[in-house]
Amino acid sequence: MEDTERQQRERAYKIWEDEGRVEGAHDDHWQRAEDQYEATVEEASATELGTAIDQAGNSVIEDKTKKRTASIRKEKAQ
Repeated sequence: MEDTERQQRERAYKIWEDEGRVEGAHDDHWQRAEDQYEATVEEASATELGTAIDQAGNSVIEDKTKKRTASIRKEKAQ
């Protein structure tokens, strides 16, 4: 069984248990488990994207700072 399906199955089972093990709501539990899984994946992707943007931004700032520092040092040396 694929890891994603296993996680959704476990989540659907947890929802079923939390709701008192009421029979007949399998489709609803499964859909909610899928929705929750997708939301978790989207959140993780957004976090990764945010981290990548932060790192790229920091690299640009560091590069500009290094260039400016080198320029100041060059001016002082003259």
